Amino acid sequence: MPLPNPKSGEKKSDFISRCMVDLSDKEEFKDSKQRAAVCYSQFEEAESKASVIVSNEDDCALFFSKASPNVKKHYFETKEEALEDAKKMGLKGIHPHKTKDGKTLYMAGPDHETFMKRHDEILKEKEKSDSSLWENIRKKKERIKRGSGEKMKKKGDKGAPTSDQIERAKGQQKD
Repeated sequence: MPLPNPKSGEKKSDFISRCMVDLSDKEEFKDSKQRAAVCYSQFEEAESKASVIVSNEDDCALFFSKASPNVKKHYFETKEEALEDAKKMGLKGIHPHKTKDGKTLYMAGPDHETFMKRHDEILKEKEKSDSSLWENIRKKKERIKRGSGEKMKKKGDKGAPTSDQIERAKGQQKD
């Protein structure tokens, strides 16, 4: 069974709590100190891969860059741009493509098959995170009712769901 990983935008404290609960169900992590060590290690590893880290005195959150759903946006004229895209996608190296007019474009990953496999994985992760948007909103509203002190983000606020995310979530919401 895979170990839990932080979700994009998830606070460290929330991840550690979720991770501790997840690992308590696994036979190999009976000791709470061992579970805590594994959870903190998982967060530190994810921290090294995060695109953005937002922190305050008490907590921090990691944000991970996602691939563009349009594969055509992953072709670059320079090797440097392709290497940056590879880094964002968690791939190593780049590979060339020739256009019909003989121009060379570059793409992330050691070969096209590796790129496509990772691209599809990222899109599935994004789809899964978008589908839980309404569940996350519902949980946050419940926490606010209980006096958590949190506030709902308004349209345009940093970290607020985009219009596209809301529309996709509406399509998947089950009333």
